Amino acid sequence: MASKFSPERPAVLDNPHSDRVRKVAGLAGRSARSRTRLMLVEGPQAVREVVSFRGSHLRDVYVTRTASAMHPDIVEAAYQATRWVHEVTDDVAQAMSPDAQGILAVAELSAIDTDNGVTIPEGATIAVFAQGRDPGNVGTIIRTADAMGASAVITVSGTVDVRNPKVVRSSAGSVFHLPIVSVSSFDEAVVQCRAWGATLLGTTGGSGTIALDTLISDPRSVLRATHAWVFGNEAKGLQPEQLQACDVLVNIPMTGPTESLNVASAAAMCLYASQLRRSTRSARGRSDNTGAPIS
Repeated sequence: MASKFSPERPAVLDNPHSDRVRKVAGLAGRSARSRTRLMLVEGPQAVREVVSFRGSHLRDVYVTRTASAMHPDIVEAAYQATRWVHEVTDDVAQAMSPDAQGILAVAELSAIDTDNGVTIPEGATIAVFAQGRDPGNVGTIIRTADAMGASAVITVSGTVDVRNPKVVRSSAGSVFHLPIVSVSSFDEAVVQCRAWGATLLGTTGGSGTIALDTLISDPRSVLRATHAWVFGNEAKGLQPEQLQACDVLVNIPMTGPTESLNVASAAAMCLYASQLRRSTRSARGRSDNTGAPIS
């Protein structure tokens, strides 16, 4: 597969000031990604995931000799996915990305699935970013959603670009596993969740809420059915109209003196609650002699 950068490929890329290096580094910016339809994937774990799960969207892989020795499995898989695997010097790798740990890739934007036609199974968990601005938080929540068995993520306009290298890196490559549906407004996110038959759960410390531990233990908990956790802005939380759109408001009981939790920490607890309830439901289904889930 031809690369967008240059047909000239020296055995080892050793000039940190070259046009190629500048173009790769530029993919950290949204405008360059939009113009070239390419994205930057940094670090061993994220590169491993894009190679393994979205290899057909891969363009180039850049790796230092040290990183190649440390991660021979990634390099071998990269050669299976693309002919353009380049050895680079440490200086070149650093110039392309100071966070790459000696290995990075360039992939098509389509490596991240944003197909709005995704099908959601019954009983699924969905994560909704009402407006996540911090790439580290957004990536971490996507990683947690992936680990806790969520079926999709919805991002509302104003949320950081999920193709931002910091999001990709902090997700540890989970952006290449989960369908990520981008919508233009919170109202559109609500409509999408309703179309999937999902109950909307919002987290807040205000009145009229249900404690998360109660939600887990309740035998008729909404976590048994398809549901969507709605996570707000890191600084402001969910806006009043967003809280009003939610079917259930949930609080996370705290006994320590801290006032609130980081949104990624709160999301981890909520998504784990969903997995815990889903696991309990599956165990009950297996224990029923008829083979049907126990209601």
